[in-house]
Amino acid sequence: MKHKNIFLKYKILFIILIIIIIIELKNPIERHYLTRKYYDIAKSLAKEKNKKLMVIGDPCCGNINMTIQKMFPNCFHGDVTIDLFGCDQCDRLDINDIKGWQKYKSNEFVIIESGTLSFSNNIAVVLAEIKRISGGDFLSAGGTTSYYWKYIGNYIYSRNYPTSLKYMIYPFDYRKQNKYKVYNFVENKLKFIDF
Repeated sequence: MKHKNIFLKYKILFIILIIIIIIELKNPIERHYLTRKYYDIAKSLAKEKNKKLMVIGDPCCGNINMTIQKMFPNCFHGDVTIDLFGCDQCDRLDINDIKGWQKYKSNEFVIIESGTLSFSNNIAVVLAEIKRISGGDFLSAGGTTSYYWKYIGNYIYSRNYPTSLKYMIYPFDYRKQNKYKVYNFVENKLKFIDF
C-alpha cells in the first residue's frame, strides 16, 4: 500500500511536469508562427504601399546562435535589417541609439519586429522612432511571455548585451491595436504605451 502511494505521487508529479513543459513550449512555438505570418503581411503591405520593408532583429540567428532558428527561420531579411550583433546583411544599430534612427526618413518603411525591443532602455522613445519611420505600419510578434521567461529566463538570456532585458513584449498589430503592451522587469509592472 505504501509503495502504491509513493508511485501515485511520482506519477502525479510527472504529469504536472509534462503539463508545465507543454505550456512553456507553447509560447515560443506560437511566437514563431506569428512572426512568420506578420513577416508575410509586412512584406505585402510594403509592396502595396510602395515602401521598403524593415526587419528589426537578425533573422539569421539573433542574440543567440540557434541551430533551430537557422533550420526554421521565422522571418527573413528586409530591405533593411537592424540588429546590434547581426550578420553582414544587417545594419548594426543599437536600437537605443536614437541618433542612429535619424538616418531613416519618416514614413519610409513597413516594420516587422522579432523580439529585439525587449532590449530597449526606454521603449516608449524607441517606439516613437518606429512610428515616425513607419508612419505607423508596424507589426511585432512580441517576445517570450511564459512564466519561466518572466521569472528566470529573462535574466540568463543575453550573452551579448551587458545588461539584462528590461521588458517582456507582447504581440502588436497596428491594424487592430493602438496600445503597445509591455511588462517592465525593472518596475515589475504591466504597461500600455500609446502608439
